[in-house]
Amino acid sequence: MLKKFAIVLVAILVSAGSADARMSSLSHAHFPTCSDGLVKAICVCRAEGASRSHQLCRSGRYCHTFDGACTQ
Repeated sequence: MLKKFAIVLVAILVSAGSADARMSSLSHAHFPTCSDGLVKAICVCRAEGASRSHQLCRSGRYCHTFDGACTQ
């Protein structure tokens, strides 16, 4: 009984983890890319060049495209 419970629990955790990974990879796909400077609407601040660094920026914050970071 305990062995079956452990198998079911592992299966649930693995499926939840893969669903979470899919959602996080798709979450930024629905927002436009920010330009460098003050953000007026929600967008993704992406780093220029080969770096894949990015953050979701809310309005009123500053997008820094050299490193893909949002600051206040």
